[in-house]
Amino acid sequence: MSELAIIFDGSFEGFLCTIYAYYYDKVTPLYIQTDSSRQQALGVEEYYVATDYDKAVRVQSGIRNKISSQAEDYLVYAFLSCSSFSENNNHNCYLDMFHYVILGFKVGKSVDNHLQKDCVLSVHKQARAVAREAHLLSGFCRFAETKQKLFYCSISPIHNVLSILAEHFQDRMMNQAWIIHDKKRNKAAIYDGHQYVIEDVPKNIRDVKLDYDDKEELIQSLWGTFFDSVSIKERTNKSLQRNNLPLHFRKSMVEFNRI
Repeated sequence: MSELAIIFDGSFEGFLCTIYAYYYDKVTPLYIQTDSSRQQALGVEEYYVATDYDKAVRVQSGIRNKISSQAEDYLVYAFLSCSSFSENNNHNCYLDMFHYVILGFKVGKSVDNHLQKDCVLSVHKQARAVAREAHLLSGFCRFAETKQKLFYCSISPIHNVLSILAEHFQDRMMNQAWIIHDKKRNKAAIYDGHQYVIEDVPKNIRDVKLDYDDKEELIQSLWGTFFDSVSIKERTNKSLQRNNLPLHFRKSMVEFNRI
């Protein structure tokens, strides 16, 4: 087997194809990087893995059937964490995921019990961070109604949780059209009342002024008044508040930023 720096397109399917390349092309990666984060190391040959959806399906099916569906979930969530750091890939979380899968194919569904392995700990840590942030945002997302009867929500999460939130709100706001705008990554989940798509948002319209519905300002004012009235000033605990409601969530919340 040759030792190379594997480059893939940054998609989850592309990552799965790196697993396929290990078994069928005999490629052992020293690094795994995306096109957008590639940093060529001196003396290390690069090997580009093209995304092949048939190969990706085969690998994902193998993970589900030969390891476990739980391991598949860990991998999907960990990938969302890895893609959050694609511009500053100091830790090679893609490589941790890679070794997690290889170990899983060796030991089967017991892979998640091998916590003495750095790759298992890393994948679990990444997956938990994504799951926690997605869970918090599912409660802290604030939608505002526009005159076009479209509900708009902006977020700036640490991790790439947009797809998880889109699935969540598709079930809970199925009869309303909405947009969840990830300003940090210039992406938006757009739901038309039937299905959602995730699209890139041009940077030049990231801060566009929305035309809110006439009653939206009143609704936000009433909610703000309620928020202020139920708080007990003498029992304010800023440290606990920051633990339960991270500061980076607040810039998109009505309670702290009213139109």
